[in-house]
Amino acid sequence: MFLKVAYNNSGPCHQTVLLPAAMNLDEQLAESLVRTSMLAPGDAVLVGVSGGPDSVALLHVLREIGPSLGLTLEVAHVEHGIRGHESRGDGEFVRGMAAGLSLPFHLTHLDLSPPAPDAGAGNFEALARERRYRFFTEVARRRGIGKVAVGHNRDDQVETMLMWLLRGCGPEGLTGMPAVRPLEPGPSGAGAAQLIRPLLEVPRAEILAFLESRGLDYREDRTNRDTRYLRNWIRRTLLPEIRERSGRGLDRRLARLGGMLRSDHALLERRVAGAYARVSRGDALDRTGFLALEPELRPRMARFWLKRGLGTLRRLAFAHVDAVLGVIAGSSPHGRVSLPGSWTVVREYDSVRLIPAVEALRPDDYSYVLPLEGDLTVPEAGVRVTSWCSAGRERPDSHFEAAFDLSRLTHDGRPLRLRNFRPGDRFRPLGMSGHKKLKDLFIDRKVPRSRRRTLPLLLAGEEIVWVPGCARGDFATLEPDTRTVWRVRVS
Repeated sequence: MFLKVAYNNSGPCHQTVLLPAAMNLDEQLAESLVRTSMLAPGDAVLVGVSGGPDSVALLHVLREIGPSLGLTLEVAHVEHGIRGHESRGDGEFVRGMAAGLSLPFHLTHLDLSPPAPDAGAGNFEALARERRYRFFTEVARRRGIGKVAVGHNRDDQVETMLMWLLRGCGPEGLTGMPAVRPLEPGPSGAGAAQLIRPLLEVPRAEILAFLESRGLDYREDRTNRDTRYLRNWIRRTLLPEIRERSGRGLDRRLARLGGMLRSDHALLERRVAGAYARVSRGDALDRTGFLALEPELRPRMARFWLKRGLGTLRRLAFAHVDAVLGVIAGSSPHGRVSLPGSWTVVREYDSVRLIPAVEALRPDDYSYVLPLEGDLTVPEAGVRVTSWCSAGRERPDSHFEAAFDLSRLTHDGRPLRLRNFRPGDRFRPLGMSGHKKLKDLFIDRKVPRSRRRTLPLLLAGEEIVWVPGCARGDFATLEPDTRTVWRVRVS
């Protein structure tokens, strides 16, 4: 009988090495750690120990092989406060174990209220995991530790894959847990400690056999028996039925599938990362470049871009990504999608941006009196407006500067004002005899909707005489008899 172990530097893959199942757990682990470079000689390792069988076995195995690899070990325990005195007992058990092994011990207490089992525990589990890994990150950074080891085993991997499958995941969910990943996900993870799972290809039965052979005690969490929780139902009800019907080797086959999917996922993610520069402009997506991608890569690129902006995809469902893809590919030049966490994806012509939802709201209307000479700051538009009088009649060389005949502009005492766009606004462009809807002008000039809401318009009385960056009105133009030129610039 043989055990298949499959790791590489970036996580499990489908290339396997056959090891005798009779090999001791410490011998298996030492061989795979050296072969895969999951640990290097002299590494400092923080071991996350809950008190359960997996983490207890992991700690003792690392303790046994540590001297040969020159490892420095420390122990961390997170007491979630979910099971009252039992949780506190877990902490004391792990503390005593660390003291018995003469290892530094780190403990934190969390106050998390457990959910009702029939209400679903997904969000609660995610919160507990996030807080646990945050504590591991803090300890590792403070102690200068480069590796954080946790005790997930092959059974956990299979359960995770089935759990994500039942929840409606995509191919990425079926990749399961990686053997190695940055402890801090996303770009911030560069240079951070690595989370490693040395037991990920070891069956739970072998771990229990190791504990029994060593006479090692461990703690049992009674909530693991409650099959109202999805993972417990998968472990205690679904998997035994499937194993009975599918024959021996189910776990090994599923684990191998996960490794193959991880390899494929890693390859596609590298392709997406390499193509990102071609489809982005700063933090925004360029629609034309995005639609030039193969259709099969577009959902991955959308998720890659969203993860860069949000930091995580944990709260996004397929429906959110599909809605974003629909806005990008749609025929309308404008669109938006609301995302969890108060974010909004906004498309404006060929630019697709991710912005806080509050920025997507229509701002309050504004109106300012513009002096004939001086500066005026318009915070709503993020611009400064400068106006002055001159005798020179040269034409402006920028669409963000305009020149008017001062006497014709103010001959009837009409005030000069700056305000933002209002529904129904009309404008008479230079050279036209009639008025045009300002909305139509914005569409013709492809002015993004977000800019339309804040763009300052120059009015003489109630007449819009200039739309900075777009068009000058047919009003108070410079003539041969013009004596004083009034100029205005927006920057």
